[in-house]
Amino acid sequence: MVNSRKRGSIVPIEWREHEAPLRNGIALWDFSAARHGTPRPRPEEPSAEKEQRRAQLMQEFRSRYAEICHQVLGLAKPPADSIDRWLLEQLAQRGGGRDPLVPRPRIAESSRVLERELLAEVPMRCHSRVTGRLASEQLARYVKSARDWLQRLQEPSQLISEEVEALDAWLKEHGDEWKVGRKSSADCPFRRKLDELVAQEHMGLSVRFRVAAQDMAVEILKRVSDEAESMVVQLCEFKASDVYPVHLDMEGAAPKIIFREEEMKISAMHMQKLHQLYEVHQGPGDSEDWKAAFRRRLYCMLRRYVTFIGLDPAEEGSQGGNMHAAAPECVFAWLRDEMGVSAELFASPLNCFFAEYYSAFPDVDAFFGSQGSFFDLDDLPEGSYEVGPPYTEEVMELMARKLLKHLRSSAEKKQVLSFVVFVPDWGDECTALGLVSGEDFQPFRPELCKKQAYLLARGREHHYISGVQFFHDSGADASRRYYDVPHGTRIYVLQTPKAAERWPFGQAKAEALLAKLGPVEEKKGTTEALKVNETRKRRGERRVEWVVLGLRRLRRRRGKDEDTTIAVRITK
Repeated sequence: MVNSRKRGSIVPIEWREHEAPLRNGIALWDFSAARHGTPRPRPEEPSAEKEQRRAQLMQEFRSRYAEICHQVLGLAKPPADSIDRWLLEQLAQRGGGRDPLVPRPRIAESSRVLERELLAEVPMRCHSRVTGRLASEQLARYVKSARDWLQRLQEPSQLISEEVEALDAWLKEHGDEWKVGRKSSADCPFRRKLDELVAQEHMGLSVRFRVAAQDMAVEILKRVSDEAESMVVQLCEFKASDVYPVHLDMEGAAPKIIFREEEMKISAMHMQKLHQLYEVHQGPGDSEDWKAAFRRRLYCMLRRYVTFIGLDPAEEGSQGGNMHAAAPECVFAWLRDEMGVSAELFASPLNCFFAEYYSAFPDVDAFFGSQGSFFDLDDLPEGSYEVGPPYTEEVMELMARKLLKHLRSSAEKKQVLSFVVFVPDWGDECTALGLVSGEDFQPFRPELCKKQAYLLARGREHHYISGVQFFHDSGADASRRYYDVPHGTRIYVLQTPKAAERWPFGQAKAEALLAKLGPVEEKKGTTEALKVNETRKRRGERRVEWVVLGLRRLRRRRGKDEDTTIAVRITK
């Protein structure tokens, strides 16, 4: 994701070898926090040869999936992130399977995740926020795609054909109305028309198309499951010789991890981080055996994540995903100091802030500090945790139910357990968000969040760390490391009574936490810059005053006199 702020406004990263890098005086990671995990069995030694074979087979699988989508549904390319969602849903299930990356190869046949993603392309996936001219143009593309689909369907109903022609006629009659003036989503006729297309309760045109195409989607699910099953069987039968060593080339700006004919580059800063993290958990060493084990385990871990993300770090322009996006280090430092956080429930060696975390691939991550998969835990050690799950509805729902289980169990035992959860603001229609905002979690919210269940950081007004900033062309480049988050982010604070006593969360902390999420701009010492900052501050204060006044008037009209403080403070 391209950062919308100029490079000159980004506070640079200060990095000296053998020291944790700093930005604005805050370390990018902290491996000194107290560890409270329980000892876990040592995993089997990973095989570099098998990991490389897994990567090859997974690439072939992605290519076959694209071919199947084209053959059956006529898609130029598969739905974006559909395979990632398919993988993540498997990894969020309890217990492992025959393969650590694809533990449940036939999950598509029992889950509707992949089917839903495929059918969303029929006859066309529509953007949910556009209005005016953009919405009008989208409707025009929709009509064209719908006509193409009428040719593709074996038995299109007469009703669907008539509705497509009716939509085309409506668009020709009203096509220029977007020029009348800017309208809100509720008032824009083109936006309303787009919403009608996907309305489930009224069987909108898209819904009718998807019903007609469902058998085609089911065919894809079967063929994808067969391909995935074949891949796992090949991996289970693969016999690695493990006679090939992994080499590490530290010359040049970007270290290279070399195995056979493959080279993977990683940023020098992240190489330092991973080496330090490894020493924390395995102890320092300088023997040839120690170095060889580190290189092999490093390659297997890095290769697994690159395979999982589906990007080639050596390919120009491929560093665009944010699968591992996380809150910035200033937030983690604040959580450590103010909320006692010392571990993460969803992290990896590549993006962790603390030395202790839970991750998707403990078989390769354990050597670098992973305590296992969060979804495999029966009991969570007492303490305070940061929770930043992958942003998919299915994973977030499973996470929410698991958090509730741990909170109830710990509360009964009078244990100290606290979570600070970061999730996208997708509305309470999202099952996970509706659950965490609902009555089941009410006993575990601080008093501040009894009425308004969460804090809200507004879109484009806070930032995250990019998920692929460990690639060789990123690392210490702050302009590549941070990006402005386009959507709102909800922050839930969930605590047992004992945890609330130890780490109370009130108004002052709520404001401080939201402030930490805001972009850190370069501080200029000139008088002119100070005047500009002061002007911005006054404008922000006036903006807050107007929002407060507007909300109070709105609530009076609705007969409500609830406190609006939390809702508006995030606009500063």
